[in-house]
Amino acid sequence: MARNEISMMPVSGWKRHFWGKFVGFGLLFIGAGFYVAWSIVFNTWADVGLTSFVIPMVIFGALELVLVQNKIREEDSTSSM
Repeated sequence: MARNEISMMPVSGWKRHFWGKFVGFGLLFIGAGFYVAWSIVFNTWADVGLTSFVIPMVIFGALELVLVQNKIREEDSTSSM
């Protein structure tokens, strides 16, 4: 378990890597929300330009969450040794 550098107390849950998780979920929700909102307003559910804008946002959001999760697992495995 990771430790807080100031108080040496264990840090767990959402406090660990908060900003990485925040950015990952933010990119996912903004991408999905933008797609749904744009498609409703302009009635274009298969727009190539919209898809080319939204897909990278969703992919980078998902990759950010995967990388943060891998980092947490790596820290947990090294701290338990």
